[in-house]
Amino acid sequence: MRRRNRKWVAIAVGLYLLILFSAARWSIHQRPSDGNIFTGIERDGIRRLAEERAKAAAAAPKPTGETRLNAAGPAFVAARYDQTHVVFMVSTDTESRFSTSRIHFANTPTRISAPARSSAPLAGMQELYEPDAQSLHFLPKIVQETQPGERWTLSVSADTSVPVVIERPVIAAIGCSLALGFLAAVPSEQQSAVDASSQEYFAVRHTAVESIDPPANSHIAELPDWKPSATTTKQIEQQLNERMKQEAAKIDARLLANAGTPGASSDFPVGGARPRLKEWIRADQGLTRGEGALDYDLRAFRLTPDGAPRVFVRARWKLADATVFLMTAWFKAEMFKAETLKAEMPKAQILKAEPPKAAALKSVSLKPAAPSPDPQITLLSSDASWSTALREGDPTGSLGDTLDFQTILNEFDADHDGWAELLVYSREARSYDAHASLNASTAITLFLYTDKGLVPMKTPLRRDAQPPESCVDP
Repeated sequence: MRRRNRKWVAIAVGLYLLILFSAARWSIHQRPSDGNIFTGIERDGIRRLAEERAKAAAAAPKPTGETRLNAAGPAFVAARYDQTHVVFMVSTDTESRFSTSRIHFANTPTRISAPARSSAPLAGMQELYEPDAQSLHFLPKIVQETQPGERWTLSVSADTSVPVVIERPVIAAIGCSLALGFLAAVPSEQQSAVDASSQEYFAVRHTAVESIDPPANSHIAELPDWKPSATTTKQIEQQLNERMKQEAAKIDARLLANAGTPGASSDFPVGGARPRLKEWIRADQGLTRGEGALDYDLRAFRLTPDGAPRVFVRARWKLADATVFLMTAWFKAEMFKAETLKAEMPKAQILKAEPPKAAALKSVSLKPAAPSPDPQITLLSSDASWSTALREGDPTGSLGDTLDFQTILNEFDADHDGWAELLVYSREARSYDAHASLNASTAITLFLYTDKGLVPMKTPLRRDAQPPESCVDP
């Protein structure tokens, strides 16, 4: 090589090395910060799969058993009265116990001796009276036509129903009202089935529900051993907070739309003060900014044919140590494996982020990973009606002091289709006449579970959540 060309060769080599060094630096910066290309593709696929499953859950068909349940006639809430009896009301809004009644009693009703051990306190049917025979023709038709000795069907649990025998009609003093129903005995041959249940609240029907053919074997029950991991808990809290913000915005929009009505000037309780609408709006703005303290509990159940747990959550948000938002929510907890990604994801999605050498990538298959220990959590439905009551100024007593504003009391599957019916206790607010203030009350209602929300089957058993002496007009 000629001496005069050496410097050009050196410059060319230097430029080549500089290009290689720059290319290496550039390639390092192009690497994903959260893992290699395969990890990124898998993560993106799992996210897309979760979104598709959430859409599928939202569009899932409703249970088919509502027609069969309705065809069997009314279902009533029955409560354990003593070891061998249950009591249920068929007419719960008949009369005020302190006013002149339309029901004419020839003689004063006879009080029935109370059981040695009180049970089913939420139903409030411990104080029973028996009407005299001359008064029966003044009672509602269903009471007149139901004769002692008739057999009704008592749903004890998801897979157990037993007959009960009507003994006599009874009158129950439920808060400020009188309710009419029956005391029924459990036949001795069925006593063991009722004794085996730890529940105190049941559903009773005059006619048994027709079973689906063939019956589904879904093992409906509570899952007391189901415990969420830290990751699952974080998912639940994030989705609760997002749904709370959406519900608060809807409630505020309704309050503002009704701002010109007389109810807009009523007071609202927050933290000992009673601010008006603007204070509630300010409180909800604080919730939206994440200033509220979230408190909740959860219970898991198997309620559907797919067997995936449904998680019931009662949530409460506080500001300045005062309850400002209450909500219940249902979640679906579904386990899925990494190999499901390969089976369910379209091939185009897997190859969507492929590098220039696509052919080489297509020949590489993702190795199935071990099952994830954490389920995919999807929020299915929610209910924030208690928050509406707080903002509308209804006197709700101790509502929100604890998380007992709604409770699942029992689970059934009367038609054996794999979809559960739930007996649910709820705190609520309602008025009793045009001149009375709103008072806290409770209700026990039979619902059909669906992933889009609970469907009430019949009129609930309502009870005044206040002492009888407060019902008497001054």
